[in-house]
Amino acid sequence: MEISSSMVQFPSTTPLGKTEGFLATPKPFEKYPGIIIAHEIWGLVDHIKDVCMKLAREGYVALGVDLFRGKTITNIEDGRKIREQLTEEEILADLNGGHAYLKTLKNVNPKRIGSIGFCMGGGLSILLACKNSEIAAAVVFYGRNPTPIDLVKNLQCPVLGNYAGADMVIKEADINLLKETLTKYGKPFDIKTYPGAPHGFFNDTRESYRPEAAKDAWERTLEFYDKYLKT
Repeated sequence: MEISSSMVQFPSTTPLGKTEGFLATPKPFEKYPGIIIAHEIWGLVDHIKDVCMKLAREGYVALGVDLFRGKTITNIEDGRKIREQLTEEEILADLNGGHAYLKTLKNVNPKRIGSIGFCMGGGLSILLACKNSEIAAAVVFYGRNPTPIDLVKNLQCPVLGNYAGADMVIKEADINLLKETLTKYGKPFDIKTYPGAPHGFFNDTRESYRPEAAKDAWERTLEFYDKYLKT
């Protein structure tokens, strides 16, 4: 599918009053589901823009929100410093700003907007869904659980989780806790762990990339969105 892409600016309730994102849109012009992408600790790098374009080619209007305000990182410690300077409220304001922006686009179905995130963004994807009842489907790639975990009782959408079996950050106990709590509150979910895969296995620009796990996780993601956003 042919697509177009560009950087866009939209309102946010942070003190700056606005933020930016990378928008990828399918052609021709018609109504499509929308997806908000929350990036990793590296910022809105080319890999995340590539994810946006891949989703657009599958028939979604995809918006990668720039949570780091134009800064991209190569050293994880620098990324953590930037993240620590941002409050959860500021980050959610930017993501919700992205959601509100997608709803204004004439080629987006406002009732079919999902979220996806990777690493830092994975945790933000499910957190956004816990805080925003309009999110229609949430995908998590090896992200932290919401704090407190009981926030998942507020979910109004299904959750797809893709986790790394050899993750040094998100442990098996964390994944089990999420499963148990989602089950406790009767929330629909589909969570899979890839044995031997490291944290960041989907990022094809880094040494952590694992092609087989990434391919399977992507296929699961597309099937999930097809079920919950396109029908």
